[in-house]
Amino acid sequence: MKRQRRQAALKRLSRPNGSYRLSGISAAALLAVSGQAGAYQFTTDNPDLSVRWDNTIQYSNAFRLDSPSSLLTSNPNLDDGDRNFHRGLISNRLDVLSEFDISYKDFGARISAEAWYDTVYNHSNANNSPRTANAVSVPYNQFTSATRVIDGRDIQLLDAFVYKKGEVADMPVTVRLGQYSLLYGETLFFGNNGIAGAQSPIDVNRLLSVPDSQFKEVVLPQPQISAQIQVKSNLSVGAYYQFSWQADRLPPVGGYFSNVDLLQQGAERILAGPPLVPGGGPAAFFHTADEYGRNSGQGGFQLRWRPEKWETEFGFYAAQFNAKDPIVYVHPGVGVNPVSGQIGTYQLVYPNDIKTLGASFTTSIGDTNFAGEFSFRHNMPLVPEGGAVTVPYGELADNGDNARYPVGNTMHINVSSITTLPRTPLWQGGLLLAEVAYNRRLNITANPQALDPNTTRGAAAMRVVLSPAYYQVLPGLDINIPIGIGFNPIGRSSVISSFNGGSYRGGDMSIGISGVYLQSWNFSLNLTHYFGAADPVTGPATAAVQAYTFGQSYKDRDFVSLSISRTF
Repeated sequence: MKRQRRQAALKRLSRPNGSYRLSGISAAALLAVSGQAGAYQFTTDNPDLSVRWDNTIQYSNAFRLDSPSSLLTSNPNLDDGDRNFHRGLISNRLDVLSEFDISYKDFGARISAEAWYDTVYNHSNANNSPRTANAVSVPYNQFTSATRVIDGRDIQLLDAFVYKKGEVADMPVTVRLGQYSLLYGETLFFGNNGIAGAQSPIDVNRLLSVPDSQFKEVVLPQPQISAQIQVKSNLSVGAYYQFSWQADRLPPVGGYFSNVDLLQQGAERILAGPPLVPGGGPAAFFHTADEYGRNSGQGGFQLRWRPEKWETEFGFYAAQFNAKDPIVYVHPGVGVNPVSGQIGTYQLVYPNDIKTLGASFTTSIGDTNFAGEFSFRHNMPLVPEGGAVTVPYGELADNGDNARYPVGNTMHINVSSITTLPRTPLWQGGLLLAEVAYNRRLNITANPQALDPNTTRGAAAMRVVLSPAYYQVLPGLDINIPIGIGFNPIGRSSVISSFNGGSYRGGDMSIGISGVYLQSWNFSLNLTHYFGAADPVTGPATAAVQAYTFGQSYKDRDFVSLSISRTF
């Protein structure tokens, strides 16, 4: 089928489910460990039993190329991630990924986990501005405990599921139960604008470190049950239901890719002015309990159909989900304390009960696969002014019937292509990937006054990755030269916050070299450059209420990354 050929082509560019950023510890240690390694494909006397255990060790580092910009550090609530790093080393990391698979006849199971340690985040940072540091739990030049965990050291369970293949009324059926990733639709890069955006939170931190990552490489596995039934050779249906909710993993406050000091892990306060009393803390709104999405009410359905004698496959989808990205509620006057400087609180709110309907197609013409999807979302949270809403003292606000953020109905379109490069004098093979995404606000059904005034009804984004391949450059060595660009040519989205990075008529460019040696060693060297008019995320800094600027908040954060890994 066309979809299977499309997925096979993408595997050539896919990174392992860790897409790590490692470095700085000694590569010699990695060489010594992996040099003794062998493949763990267990042999058994039972031909129906298969057991496999794969492990990947990776070391990487990354270096900042520019010093912090005075413009981009001018807002005290948007500067910590910039000030914490001078020009030079920003990551020095070791990752370990372990994957275990077992299958017996029609049953199977998989479990995988990863662990990481980054020396940069386990020491003090370069921040030299105590007056603008948002943390209260640690000194101004220290990372918060949450940031140390997310960027510095942790162990994480990835996949943990079982599956069963069988038949119902002579129709092949596959059922999976546990924690894993499941994606519907045809998106390559812009899953948050597509049907797959209903299904999984993503690791935004990882996406920013490797901007040309495909959407499937940055999704976070979810506890769920799903089933797929092959009704006919050209018709299948599937469904899923999720047992819990999880937010997108945004860059932790103070991390290199953090451009806002008040969202997600490590967020502690919003600075609002000078101390209220001599010797007191600066006036600030302190982070209080967040309003998370519900653990129920998330599921969906798909139907995939290929008409007889057609070279095109169609998909039809319906899903309900709870938002993975937060909106900020600011509560003035709550818990006022002149000594600490508290003049109120703020919380992160994740809207519930968003519904989506969509359709997709995929087909091939020559060496190119074309795909697209079209969807509508109902009860979609829109982009509030500067991402925040002020709630008057004593009034009720939540993420459901008493929402204070703007809500509406929206339209989403993704169109993509994957081209297999023919052999030419310039390359021996490779792939060209491209996707254009568009979203449009159809109407506003609640709180129109809260919409960010700098947004537009429609917005478009694009991303292109050219990856020419060169085989057997040296005995056993294949290399690729990936070149990528992301750009936002039209509009400032009122539908998706930070759509494709959020920079109007700006974006990112990257070029690198990656290689595979003897099918077990992998290395990469990559340069990422951000372009567009420099501006903090919101502004102006002196305004009481700040709207999104849609400027390039990463203008001073170009970086070079290097990694080497070994799978055994």
